[in-house]
Amino acid sequence: MSGPERIRRAFDAAATDQRAALIAYILSGYPTETDALAAAEAALAAGADLLEVGVPFSDPLADGPTIADAGRVALAGGGGLRSAERLVASLRARGHDAPILVMSYLNPLLAAGEHETLKSLRAVGTDGMIVPDLPAGAWPHLERLAGSMGLAVSFLVAPNTSPARIEAAIVASTGFLYVVPLFGVTGARDTVASGAVELISSVRGRAAGRVPVAAGFGLSTRPQVAALAPAADGLIIGSALVAAMRDGGALALGALVRDLRAACHVRSWRHVL
Repeated sequence: MSGPERIRRAFDAAATDQRAALIAYILSGYPTETDALAAAEAALAAGADLLEVGVPFSDPLADGPTIADAGRVALAGGGGLRSAERLVASLRARGHDAPILVMSYLNPLLAAGEHETLKSLRAVGTDGMIVPDLPAGAWPHLERLAGSMGLAVSFLVAPNTSPARIEAAIVASTGFLYVVPLFGVTGARDTVASGAVELISSVRGRAAGRVPVAAGFGLSTRPQVAALAPAADGLIIGSALVAAMRDGGALALGALVRDLRAACHVRSWRHVL
């Protein structure tokens, strides 16, 4: 099964269950590779529908202090793109078939050559990529290369993204469309960003079922998840899970995933996929 197919199947299954899919972010190599594997398995056991495996990077422009600090710990221990590949390979070897997307800045993907890197990602069982510093259409060759290998690509849109660029991101995204409903970097926040529901609903309306729409950046509590679940096909939990791993290990991370997944259910679901 290709990456895009596996990802779409997960979103369809969540929609059938009348809820938004929960996408759990796991930072590879944090605080060690063994811990990251335990975190990923805890997230899946607690009900995560998809995994987003982050690649630690020395210049994480879009990451807030929680993920940036954790990334430095992971890098100091030898973490990087290869540790992300080992994490994916370990999960597949243990029989996990949930969709896995690797989130990496562009530089690590290019370091060993884009063809070899994408080939290696797919070989270990990766379903897709998220490249936060690569706009849709900026590098058509990479998009075509990923497609030829069965790798999905998910692009990001934000409150200041123009309608034309939103459309380009919808067309180019073969995994899901990643909506960042606020300005700034990642990091858990106390409240949902002003205008978030309206932005997600608008983008989802534009997508009109062509690609699932998932929202992330700042989600950490049940009320936040419950507020956004009716507007999105999926919700991404990142910094809050990294913080849970830092403070309480895989057990705390799993408990948070279980708690937030329960809030993904919506009473009035409009399934547009």
